[in-house]
Amino acid sequence: MLYFCSKILKKSSMSNNFQLIRDLLDHVEAFEKQGGEGGIKAFAFFLKDKVYSVESESSAEPATYRKENFMNFRSIPEVEFSVLLTGLFRFAKHYLKKAFSKTAFNTIDEFGFLATLLKEGSLLKNELISEHMMEMSSGSEIIKRLIKNGLIHEYKDEYDGRAKRVALTEAGKREIFLAFDEMYKVSEIIKGNLQPDELTEALAILNKLTVWHKHIHEHDKNAPIEALHEKYVD
Repeated sequence: MLYFCSKILKKSSMSNNFQLIRDLLDHVEAFEKQGGEGGIKAFAFFLKDKVYSVESESSAEPATYRKENFMNFRSIPEVEFSVLLTGLFRFAKHYLKKAFSKTAFNTIDEFGFLATLLKEGSLLKNELISEHMMEMSSGSEIIKRLIKNGLIHEYKDEYDGRAKRVALTEAGKREIFLAFDEMYKVSEIIKGNLQPDELTEALAILNKLTVWHKHIHEHDKNAPIEALHEKYVD
């Protein structure tokens, strides 16, 4: 069969599409020689490994950073990774804005504060803000908005009269439960066309990065960028 298809292709126009088919047939032949079984899914994994391993070998020497080479800055893997991650965050914000139009809050931080209080019951104000790794001033503004909108309430801590605790109001509980369905829709959209195994792999990578950056945030939050680079990268 492969021989027959190859004969047809040789007599056909050497367009990009035909060249793609020729390349694909070569991979199918290699797959068969390795005793490939399991149908299209097994072949897809084989093709992925084959193509990416070739790309890795061809780029064994990664591009190095030189600011004079600004036209090709995205050829540097670290830069490309940062650009793509930032872009995905912007897409997520766009979808979240649509979802929040149906709720009593406006930002992912407000939703996060309510979701944390739903789980924890109540927290000191500074505990809630620290949980979300925010500056105290920014976190305090969010708490004020949520109190003003009747979604949380504050009261004195029983162990420290100077400290204030916050908890959800009944209205806050209703709103957070109403928002869960919308947020799940957003999560499915953000996940995009990743297959289950790809999603599992992505989660492992993102969790690894989160742990790494959380350590920096907890121990060197106020260090200048030069010190962070020297300590964690160099």
